[in-house]
Amino acid sequence: MSNQQGYRVVLQNKSFLALWLAQIFSQLGDRVCFVIFVAVIAHKIGNSTAYQSWLYISFTIPAIILTAIAGVFVDRLKKKHILIATNILRAILILLLPIIDNSLLGIYLLAFLVSSVTQFFVPAEASCIPMLVGKNQLLVANSLFTTTMMGSVIFGFVLGDPLINAFGIDFVHFSITALFIISALFLVGIIEKEPTHEHDRTVKEFFIELKEGLAYIKKTPVVFNAMLKLAILFSMIVALCILSISISRDILYYNNPVLGAQKFGYIVAYSGLGMVLGSLLVVKTLRRKSKYVLIFSGFFIIGISLILLGLTGIISKNLGIHIYYIDLGFTTLKGFNLTFRMLYTYFCASIVGIGAALIAIPVQTILQSSIPENMRGKVFGVQFTLLSTASTLPVIIVALAADLIGVMNILFIMGIPLFLFGVYNLYQLNLKIKKRKNVIINI
Repeated sequence: MSNQQGYRVVLQNKSFLALWLAQIFSQLGDRVCFVIFVAVIAHKIGNSTAYQSWLYISFTIPAIILTAIAGVFVDRLKKKHILIATNILRAILILLLPIIDNSLLGIYLLAFLVSSVTQFFVPAEASCIPMLVGKNQLLVANSLFTTTMMGSVIFGFVLGDPLINAFGIDFVHFSITALFIISALFLVGIIEKEPTHEHDRTVKEFFIELKEGLAYIKKTPVVFNAMLKLAILFSMIVALCILSISISRDILYYNNPVLGAQKFGYIVAYSGLGMVLGSLLVVKTLRRKSKYVLIFSGFFIIGISLILLGLTGIISKNLGIHIYYIDLGFTTLKGFNLTFRMLYTYFCASIVGIGAALIAIPVQTILQSSIPENMRGKVFGVQFTLLSTASTLPVIIVALAADLIGVMNILFIMGIPLFLFGVYNLYQLNLKIKKRKNVIINI
């Protein structure tokens, strides 16, 4: 059965269709929420990169500390009720934004609370899928959800800017509330079985599994090295998301920094588009290449791209294309300038995304093939917590350094080691291949 046929079959399941549509609006709400919080800080408080990094950390901390608690609640309650309640709670919390938008601490607290609620939505959504579709449809269902998630990265970050232009900075929060309410309305259509408690986990059992997973990673070099590469990649991607605010603000829209902070999402969206293209490249063209060649090529490509991104300042800031307006039928988008500097930045961001896909896909494949079946759940359960934790300190350092020495210098500092790491390891792989060929010839 082809993917197209498989998608058609699972989408004929009305409960699964309701869950999938709810996911689309919820994911868009999550992505737009971060963009709008960044814009509110820029408009109402200030443009320091450090402000944005602490905002990211406020969104991330709940993912680290609430994983176990959220899992326990999800195991014991009806998933449909959790999904609807978390959407409504987030919608209500977002309505508080105008009350605290002049307080940096208030915005961070609100971001923390919204993210805390999201930590209960995500596992409930994931565990709901196998309850709604048969085992033979799980692969297609998960593929559809993964594709939607990647799409939300691209469109969610892009959507923030036109929503701010349409509603204004003081009223744009209503659009996020609407996205979460629409998601909740779709979820009403889910027909779910009563929850069973045969496989419930306590918080204590979660931490026991966490400890066992960490011990396995530590004593297994292949898995440890793969996790380390993922941690480096994840930290770099998150750091680039924070730096993209500075790039947009200080380089692309230097004459209007507040507007630049609002439009950073386009850079992130192009890197997401690059990840999609890189994924297709790996699957369609490079799947027979050595996994390690792909991984180190990815580090090489990302390193080069970051170095080139660091040269954005020397690209012409005036020449480019002027779009007078775009008529969409139901509305007309205002004219804007698309400079060569912008095109150059978006191109480099796309190449970073391609490099990230060259690393992430083979590394994840190595993990899946190296970890025995009885340990996979424990190790993969550890993975997200480790990656979220590992990215926190680099984000703080990068943000503070960007304010002190400039974003372009930080891009060089990030790019050069990754470039050298990729070149060195590709050279070592080439030497090993030559040695093997010589041994075969001598035999």
